[in-house]
Amino acid sequence: MTDDRAMPLTRRVATPDVIALAHAVLIEYPGYFDPKTKLPCPVEIVVERLATGDIPKAGALNRIFAKLQGVFASYAHLWR
Repeated sequence: MTDDRAMPLTRRVATPDVIALAHAVLIEYPGYFDPKTKLPCPVEIVVERLATGDIPKAGALNRIFAKLQGVFASYAHLWR
């Protein structure tokens, strides 16, 4: 959603509503990854996995990176 003031663009004629925009951003455009099979999958599989809790446990490396991210986030005021 932009505001082009330099010159009028006649080729942009689509005026999507919020539902169509959300559909494009969350369903059509992105590629989803199934953590169980480690393969690309449709959004329906992701929603099913989240709803049923059928997601593999995170490993120790994931926990280490999460802790490290928290440490770096506490110093965010230095580079913002």
